[in-house]
Amino acid sequence: MIWESLTLESAMQAVEDACQQRLTNVCIPRNSYINRVYEMELDSQDRVIAKFYRPNRWSTDMILGEHFFLKHAHDNDLPVIPPLTFNDKTLFMLDEIPFALFPKKGGRVMDEFNEDLWKETGRLLGRLHNLGQTITDSGRMKWRPKIATTRHLKTLCDCGVIPEDYRAVSIRAIEQFIQKADSLFSRCEMFLIHGDCHYGNIIYRPGEHVYLVDFDDVVIGPSVQDVWMLLPDETGQCKQELAWFQEGYSVFRDFSARELDLIPALRIMRQIHFAAWCAVQSQEAHFQHHFPDWGSTKYWNEWVKSILGF
Repeated sequence: MIWESLTLESAMQAVEDACQQRLTNVCIPRNSYINRVYEMELDSQDRVIAKFYRPNRWSTDMILGEHFFLKHAHDNDLPVIPPLTFNDKTLFMLDEIPFALFPKKGGRVMDEFNEDLWKETGRLLGRLHNLGQTITDSGRMKWRPKIATTRHLKTLCDCGVIPEDYRAVSIRAIEQFIQKADSLFSRCEMFLIHGDCHYGNIIYRPGEHVYLVDFDDVVIGPSVQDVWMLLPDETGQCKQELAWFQEGYSVFRDFSARELDLIPALRIMRQIHFAAWCAVQSQEAHFQHHFPDWGSTKYWNEWVKSILGF
């Protein structure tokens, strides 16, 4: 069990050792399917978020790269939440489990944007992408089918979760998708981006800013990857939202409308990525409770049909 050494008691002791401060008895588990996250309270009554990274999912260099991106963004006045530093370190270990501490910042998760928020998000992502373009040694994966989707296909095959009746057609469908879609990505600029920019990773603090959180999955990819999951409908039905977004984004950098053509491929990539993620997570306790339909005949049938439809 990868989380065997992580208990509330060991988590609190590890945090006290890292920050060299006493904690109160407050230790509240927070929702996270991949990592383990707790809200804790220092003796000073300041609240911190302790984030224990899933072992073996990210290398130490990758996590430190995430922290560097966050710190660099914060130093440039972008509304992000960088990890706390203790004794010149942002990354600590509990046995084989890496963890970091973040200041708690409350906020409201958004499920839709108005005009002002679309423009503000455009400005935020424009500035973030300018910064990402300057970081050339992140060690992060390139988000294009030939690299990312090939890796996800290997995960699916290695985990052996695809039913025998669907195995051959699934592999063939994914390989055909990679062959058809990858060349589309050769036409666009690739640089360090958030990579998982959806409403669950954006919090709104009234009187402040829209904050972008959860930089676990930063990748080297096209700018549109940080946009399409925010759209409420198909691209053709979102002309107004895209116009507001581009108005904000173009204050800091140009947005190529041609990249919108990547959205169908990016959607299929995410479906394959999600299946690979579930293949790994399915060994965890309570997985089936959270994803009761995953792995059913209906799921695989619709999944393959969607990939073949590209």
